[in-house]
Amino acid sequence: MMIMGTDKPNIQDNYLNELRKMQMPVRVLLISGKELQGVITGFDTFTFTVEVKDVEVLVYKSAVAAIAPEARG
Repeated sequence: MMIMGTDKPNIQDNYLNELRKMQMPVRVLLISGKELQGVITGFDTFTFTVEVKDVEVLVYKSAVAAIAPEARG
């Protein structure tokens, strides 16, 4: 995904989109120290949604310390 007027790919959006398309379970570590585990269902410039135990949670990207894929069992 390219941002209009730039030559740089948006790494964040590419990463989130691949995780979303693959329905890859992820672990989201928030800067507060809390952790979410679920599947990314969508995203925009400032937020993304994660389905956690059948509940969709809206997460502000600015609140995230790290996102890591979970190993599928």
